[in-house]
Amino acid sequence: MGNTPNTTSHDEGRPPLAIWPCAPEHTHHTPARTHLGEVSIPDRLAARLVDEYTRPEGRVADLTGVGEIAHQAWERGRSHQVLHPGMVSPGAAAASDLEVAWAELTVTTVTPTPSCAVSPWAARRRVRARVEFAALITRPGGIVAVVTPVGHAPAGVVRAAACAGLVYLQHVIALTVPICDAGLGAAIPVRGKGGFDPDHDPHISPREGEDEVGLSTSVAEAAATITSPAHLNVSVFRKKGRTTPARAHGEVEA
Repeated sequence: MGNTPNTTSHDEGRPPLAIWPCAPEHTHHTPARTHLGEVSIPDRLAARLVDEYTRPEGRVADLTGVGEIAHQAWERGRSHQVLHPGMVSPGAAAASDLEVAWAELTVTTVTPTPSCAVSPWAARRRVRARVEFAALITRPGGIVAVVTPVGHAPAGVVRAAACAGLVYLQHVIALTVPICDAGLGAAIPVRGKGGFDPDHDPHISPREGEDEVGLSTSVAEAAATITSPAHLNVSVFRKKGRTTPARAHGEVEA
C-alpha cells in the first residue's frame, strides 16, 4: 500500500490528517448511488480508499448500503462483497453466518440520527454495532474506514473503534465540491465564460440566452461560497493483529 499524500503533521495522541479532493472531475458524471438515507459515497472517494488500502489481490467489504465501494473494487480487480447495513443491527441473525476476519478493507458509514427518533444511548449503540461488525469481518492488520457526513462528530466512532480493538491510523477530509476561483463550492456557469453565446445560434434571441445561462458573474461568485455540505469525514483504523507491527508511523490508539 502506498503512502498517503496531503498529510499534515499532528500532535501526540492525534492521527495524521489528510485532505482528499473527491469532487467530480467532470460536469457530466455518474451520480453517486444512494440507498435508504445512507451516506452518498463519491466515486473518487471510493476509488481512493480501494487504491490506498488494498493490494491487487485484496478483498473488500462494502457495508455502506450504497455499493460504490464494491463497484470501484470490481473495476480494480479486487474481490468484494456487499453487505446490507441492516445486518449490523444487534441481534441480526444473518450476521452470525458470515465469515469473520476475511476483508483487507471494510468500509461502513454512520449517518446522523434525528434526536427525536431515538435516544442518545440508542444512537451510540447503533454506531458501536456498525463499527464492531466492520472490525469483526476485517482481518488482523486490515483497514476499517468509517465515513460520516458533516453534522456527525467522529468522536463516537473513535470510542466505538477503541472498544472493537482498532488503532486510529488517519483522519481524512474528503472534499465533495470542487475548489474554484471563488473559493470552495460548486462550479457555476457564468455568462460569457463557457456559457451560451447567442451569436452561435441565430434561432435564440439574446434575452432567451440570458435566461438559459442563469447567473451573472457577481451572483456566481457569491453562490460559489456556499459550502454545505462540502466534505465527508473518513476515520481510518487498522485492526490490531500479528500481521503488522504493533505501532506504525503516525498510528495512535483509538
